[in-house]
Amino acid sequence: MIQTFTLDDAVRYTYDEMSAEEAHRFEEALCLDSELMDVFHKLHSVKSRMENISIDKEPSSQTINSILAYSKTFGIRVAEE
Repeated sequence: MIQTFTLDDAVRYTYDEMSAEEAHRFEEALCLDSELMDVFHKLHSVKSRMENISIDKEPSSQTINSILAYSKTFGIRVAEE
């Protein structure tokens, strides 16, 4: 059976969020599907560039509090510092 992988799968693979078995199947698909390989290369490139971005600013307290207040509307537990 041939498995079709999606953009979401490529992102999960890029961020090492697949099981070993699923990652192995994805790697096999990369060897056979040039379009999937192109998507993977683009994602990997973007991830590498994002990791190298230097951010000198931190969000304001107001921004953080707004995000925390919004997250509470979903019933998400927030870790306290």
